[in-house]
Amino acid sequence: MNIPRELASGLSEPGSRREAGLNRKALLFPCAALLWAGVANAGTPPNAWDIARDPDARERWSLHVRVERMLSPTRSDDVAVADPRLDAELRLEAARAMLEKGDAAHSPDVRLRFDLGIVYYELGDRQGGNLDLFQKAVDILAPAVDAAPDEPSATQAFGVLVLAYAKMNRPRDELATWLRYIPLIADDRARVGSMMNMGEAEMRLGHVDDALATFREVLRLCGELPNSGSIGSTYVLSLWDVAIALDRSGDPGEALDTAAKASRMKVLDSRGNLSTGAALIAHDPSVFFVPAWELEWYLALGASAEARDAKDIRDTAEHWALAAQHWDTYVERSSAEGGRDLFLKIARVRQAHAHARKVTAEKAAAKLPKRPHHPGAER
Repeated sequence: MNIPRELASGLSEPGSRREAGLNRKALLFPCAALLWAGVANAGTPPNAWDIARDPDARERWSLHVRVERMLSPTRSDDVAVADPRLDAELRLEAARAMLEKGDAAHSPDVRLRFDLGIVYYELGDRQGGNLDLFQKAVDILAPAVDAAPDEPSATQAFGVLVLAYAKMNRPRDELATWLRYIPLIADDRARVGSMMNMGEAEMRLGHVDDALATFREVLRLCGELPNSGSIGSTYVLSLWDVAIALDRSGDPGEALDTAAKASRMKVLDSRGNLSTGAALIAHDPSVFFVPAWELEWYLALGASAEARDAKDIRDTAEHWALAAQHWDTYVERSSAEGGRDLFLKIARVRQAHAHARKVTAEKAAAKLPKRPHHPGAER
């Protein structure tokens, strides 16, 4: 599961998805403007000596500043906009046109390459996960950060590159980029969300023990940081990840205990509303999973925990039926991808178990009288 960066960090500075998650709980940028802190942070303009050596430096700098201004609208602009999402996409398209016209992809000023790659990623994300645009972002950003890893704005570029890899389900490249990116993040609040997403990349590669250690370190760090909505969300999402890792490493009992705790915790979602851990992973628009059906494993564990803990056999039967449904979806969609899922065999075992428990519980529930119907209870 990935948590997009703004939720993971609660900050608008670079390095704060999600994100995320993939398994990804990712909390992503709510607006492209968050990627640019404003012209004050645009970097160092060329001085007279720079321009004397390279007369085109002034124009490249001017383009970089114009792009930042376009993608960082003033507050008065925001108030006048009827549809902020449409306005943001139009700004991104305009920035794309300016950067492509200026051949930013081949610019000697790496900041323009960073700008173009970030714009490609943001457009791809806003267009429902356009893989072609994500690939364009990777094609621009990967060589750019290699060429200038110490450039101040490279931290921001690394953050976008790793999300592009995550959205494209390239966990090996994603993990390698997390390992380069995380040491650059100065703020601990931003770092914990990124570490969580790194753990999910580790798990998708089959490195379950490494992932479990990463998730537990995130929980420890969250416990030491000042309490906030974003840290609370990261804690709960990481707790869910621990449950999944435990289940996949052969400890289903502890996995259910952890899933039950994660499911029932109260936390603020990305919109600032009070939510349960179960609702956070199922409904928060800032949480994404790659592949999408990875969510079913989380929901199946949550339903199984509720079935185990239910006091009424009729509730037990309903929860096991729900768990079986989630396992069916996971197995069906994962199998359709050609059986490359490292954890598909475990999922099939869990699927058979849930169906067996469902049948047993339904037989026992059938011997009890039906519960009275309360009009309006379904609303």
